[in-house]
Amino acid sequence: MDLSVTLAPHEIEYLMTESPARVSSPSRGLLLRPMEKPLKIRANKLNLSVTLAPSEMDYLMTDSPSFYNQTMSDIMNSDKTLAGGIIQQENPWKTAVDSLYVEYFEVLQGQTESRDALEMLSELARCCSDALKIVRSLKSKVAIKTVDEELWLEKERDTWRLLYILFQDRLAVQSMMDEDAQIQYFGKSEKTCVENLFKRENLIRECQLVIDWLEAEACEKDDSVLHFSDSTVGWENTLHQLQSAETIAFGSSRPIVDKLDPDAPHYQKKPLHDIDMDDEKRLNYRIFQEIRCGKLGEAQKLARQCGHSWRAAIFEGWHLFHDPNIKEDIARSPDMDNSYQEMDSNELKDIEGNSNRDLWKVMALRYSIQEWISPYERAAVGVFCGNVNAILPVCNRWEDNLWAYMKSLVDIRVESEIRDCCTKDSGYLPLPEEYWLQRMSLHEVFTKLESSKNKAVRDEAKEHEHLIQKYIILDEIQALLKELADWSQSADISTHFLRFTAHVVLFLDQIGQGHKRDCVETVVKSYIKRLMDMNETQLVAYYVSKLNTSNQVHLYAQHLENIIELQERQLALEYAEQCGLDVLAIAKQIVVNTRSKPEHVDEAGNLQKKITETDELVISAIDWLVFFENQRLDVLIQTNAIIFKFLLLGKLDAAQLAFNKIPSDAIRQVTAEVEDTSEETNQIIKEHLSYKVYLEAYEAFNEWFKQMKNQPEAPEDLPENTQFSQKVAYEHRLSQHKVEVERWKLTNKHLAITANKQLYNVLLFPDGWLNGAKDCYHLRKTVLPEVTFLLCSVLSESEMYEECVQLADIIASEKHCLYKEFTEEQLSDLLTKIAEAAVALTEASKDPWGNEITA
Repeated sequence: MDLSVTLAPHEIEYLMTESPARVSSPSRGLLLRPMEKPLKIRANKLNLSVTLAPSEMDYLMTDSPSFYNQTMSDIMNSDKTLAGGIIQQENPWKTAVDSLYVEYFEVLQGQTESRDALEMLSELARCCSDALKIVRSLKSKVAIKTVDEELWLEKERDTWRLLYILFQDRLAVQSMMDEDAQIQYFGKSEKTCVENLFKRENLIRECQLVIDWLEAEACEKDDSVLHFSDSTVGWENTLHQLQSAETIAFGSSRPIVDKLDPDAPHYQKKPLHDIDMDDEKRLNYRIFQEIRCGKLGEAQKLARQCGHSWRAAIFEGWHLFHDPNIKEDIARSPDMDNSYQEMDSNELKDIEGNSNRDLWKVMALRYSIQEWISPYERAAVGVFCGNVNAILPVCNRWEDNLWAYMKSLVDIRVESEIRDCCTKDSGYLPLPEEYWLQRMSLHEVFTKLESSKNKAVRDEAKEHEHLIQKYIILDEIQALLKELADWSQSADISTHFLRFTAHVVLFLDQIGQGHKRDCVETVVKSYIKRLMDMNETQLVAYYVSKLNTSNQVHLYAQHLENIIELQERQLALEYAEQCGLDVLAIAKQIVVNTRSKPEHVDEAGNLQKKITETDELVISAIDWLVFFENQRLDVLIQTNAIIFKFLLLGKLDAAQLAFNKIPSDAIRQVTAEVEDTSEETNQIIKEHLSYKVYLEAYEAFNEWFKQMKNQPEAPEDLPENTQFSQKVAYEHRLSQHKVEVERWKLTNKHLAITANKQLYNVLLFPDGWLNGAKDCYHLRKTVLPEVTFLLCSVLSESEMYEECVQLADIIASEKHCLYKEFTEEQLSDLLTKIAEAAVALTEASKDPWGNEITA
């Protein structure tokens, strides 16, 4: 990768004293894949360099042998049956792509204090490379030309690399803010001048980093197939026809040139041999592609190899002039004498670069606008003289156009700096006005891309990945966060893109760039919701931990609501603990969320209150609170609320199931936690006991009622002409029936006593049943009259008429004030039942209160 107007590869050893990284290189660039064994990054300090250090470059660009990559590749190559089965699937690469969810999670989870955010970026880029390798391997085995996954994986990987190289520089600059600023250079060395420019100006340095990144990207996509022979002469077919016209097998179809100097086709107005014309087009295209990939040395080598050394020589004139034998002070003013210190003659070094670079540039600008020259040849020269109008016609992609504009932007800024700060005895030749009119800002560059004449470029400029890259290059992080937040709200956005954007905002937040915290939360929450749909509980727990505390509890609880299996619930809470979430608050919130779900309404006329799936889910949610012994008070609070709701709906069976979830030692543990329980805690315990006595009374009544309806039936009477044996059997059945009736009466009496006791517990509950509870008015108005009528029924059916009459005293008592819970109609019905009991007493020769009547 070469700095188009500045530094020759053999001229520059270091751009910065702080870093061994070079500004550019003719044969390899910032992100090119090395041939040697990849090195793993171990950089703990940020590097203020125009490019990456060699070890960082190797690690970032090499497909590091991750476990997943190795195992998948080995399996695919060794097991042909498995490979065939995978390929026969509709999307055989889906497994490789979907593995990114877990791999990204592992990268973030594996972060430690000693591992900085930049290394995280390189790991994420490596994950994309691994998946991309698998996708391409599978694609090569099926008859598919393009795969969508391959396209967006490339863009995602390239974006991670862009973030890496730019923020490595930006973070390094931030860490060196307190150091002395670089002083502007004035002298004769163009090389030193440009070195100082790159040290001093962040913008121009970042532009060069973007150029390096674009060239590395193009290098990876470039077709490396050899197009030309190892060595030949220029225009060999034309030469052969001129030398041996009679013996040539395939002559040209037209009159050709009779001279072989480079300008002959132009001034003779004649073509080359037809085959040479085709070779010429392919050669110019290939030379430009090598330059586009940042491999100027390869382009020059190819030109010489094809017998066109003059083409290779054209690309030598742009090198910056530098005389190492002159030692100058870096800080000089324009009006100072050009005095310098002569070095010892024994230490004289070769002069670097082109002292007449300005003359070469003037001629190169003219050369690059000649219509008779091949477009790719004009573009190749235009790259090094800053003529963007010569490059754009051969650029059909967004990346190519951006590269062209960035090369021109850097070229003009460097040229301006050289002419302002460097002195030349003969002075610099003026450049055409059209050259300076190309000057533009970074914002104008992207405006040009968005309004390009090429429709494909305009469309690509609107792609989400390119917009992200745009904001990163412009360093408009706040605008990027807002855009990502808006995109994340769309249902059309893929889950993989949400995964990518979520990690982008997490990285920006980690380095202190996530000032729009609401945007960060929005993007991460959108990704979490997709993970929830995929039932990835461990991943949900981790990414929820990246949110604000208030959002953590509600979002994770929302995910856990539908988990039913006990082991899965325990595992989900373990994940929450590992990620530092408030598991107690989450468990409580799950119950709150579940019991807040809308209740299913039974159809009109359906008297039986069935337990619905929602009811079962609400009851099951109580188990979340039972996991932790220090949450017994929360168990009571939430269960009380659930039972209250069920009782209002008349679902006593559901209320009983909910009550059964409460550990038997809950009250003991709650009271043992503190010596003096608060009034609020006492009220919670009282409500719990209120529900307990009511449910026990209801169950006792049901047992009595079942027993009451199961009275043994007497055997049927025998006919008059019954045989003796049948009469004996009948007598036996009668005696057996009497025994069963006695047993039934005894059991019935026992159950009646139990039911009475339990029902009285409700009516005579200390301080009133459920008294003091929130919103208890309606439930007391329902339960207390109902219990009274049930008790009245038990007493009447069991012929305990005295107690039934005494019930009136209990209801009317001012101590309990139970009469206040009855309507007038209910009191009237109750008095009627009590009156019936009094009548029964009088029929039994007693007074209406059950006292014996004496004559």
